[in-house]
Amino acid sequence: MRIAYFVSASTYPRLATFVVNEMSEIQEAGHDIVVVPLYSAPPSPVHHETFARLNPVAILPASLCDAKVVGLALWMCLTRPRRVLRTLITLHWSAGLNPYAHAALLAITPKALATSWRLRRLNVDHLHAHFATHTATCAGIAGVVSGISFSFTAHAYDIYCTTPKLRNDTLCWKLRHAHKVFAVSEYGANLLRQRLPVAQRDRVHTVCVGIPMHLFRAEPPPPWGGVLRLLCVARFDEKKGLDTLIDACALLRQQAIRFHLWLYGDGPLKEALAGQIARLGLGEHITMSGPIAQEEVARQMAACHLFVMPCRKDRRTGNMDGIPTVFVEAMACGRPVVSCPISGIPELVRDGETGLLLPPDNPSALAEALARLAGDDTLRIRLGQQARALVERQHDQRLNARRLLDGLTGVQPLR
Repeated sequence: MRIAYFVSASTYPRLATFVVNEMSEIQEAGHDIVVVPLYSAPPSPVHHETFARLNPVAILPASLCDAKVVGLALWMCLTRPRRVLRTLITLHWSAGLNPYAHAALLAITPKALATSWRLRRLNVDHLHAHFATHTATCAGIAGVVSGISFSFTAHAYDIYCTTPKLRNDTLCWKLRHAHKVFAVSEYGANLLRQRLPVAQRDRVHTVCVGIPMHLFRAEPPPPWGGVLRLLCVARFDEKKGLDTLIDACALLRQQAIRFHLWLYGDGPLKEALAGQIARLGLGEHITMSGPIAQEEVARQMAACHLFVMPCRKDRRTGNMDGIPTVFVEAMACGRPVVSCPISGIPELVRDGETGLLLPPDNPSALAEALARLAGDDTLRIRLGQQARALVERQHDQRLNARRLLDGLTGVQPLR
């Protein structure tokens, strides 16, 4: 089968690692991959060695709109006028009174129509998009106009955000027209099912994000040495709760608990978080650095005692994490995770079984949980071992690629 993957950016390093890893597994299962980038983007300074596995049969032009895109879009309007008109009218109707949703549709439509022509020429059998927003919209238009079935995987912000600028007001249209729909958590899948008639809810499936288990191996924890080694790898934005983590570190210092936090990432709150660390005098206890490659993440996991990220719901936008992939990576290395019971996180971080959960925005509770793990080697190691066992069952990327293929086409044995 030849599958076209709709992705956001044109260069692999700009893509989420789990998307490229999934495409690689589908390819190695004997299927052809065509990459459809929604827009062009400069290369990322972070290089992931695992991306070298992916060898698509074609990568479509990345430009969102140029002369050729407009020409092909007009050709599709002339050759399939009824299908194009019906698709666009129903999509804009679903967008309601949201001007941001209508603007996004106007921006994406030429690219989607041009892509429908290109994919038919490439004899593509199925279209799949990661994230239920613009990539899924592009796949949906291209699929309906070309007559090729499409599906998408929903994650987090693409179904949780509530502000008009970020809200996915065309989600119901995509749910109705998709051949199959996938979500990375049962929590997310249930939200999607509620938007469909009862008779159609069986088209929504849960397929967890997979990771390369050979890269994230179970490792014995580092020697104790009297210092608790904490790790957090995240985008520096509101939903990660990193300000709560820094406040909790200040409380650990007050309690004379020896620790060090390695904090890796980038994002809009970078300067605010650096200022908070300086204001609290935590420079000796927190090392803050930029984004790191997947291979370096695995090395840092092996060097820490536990992973911590106190996720929250962004009160302004409604955005929150689904199940952070970095949690899966930490648990695969045998490290317990400390977080909060937000959206699908309790499906992975099971309180007292694979990690500890505590209320969001509560530095005292977080500091207490970290202090508890600092003083109990047996608990920390047991949680880590059970975390690894759960990830082996739920998040092996090869097994999850099989589950995705089963959902799309029936049983497709992997080679």
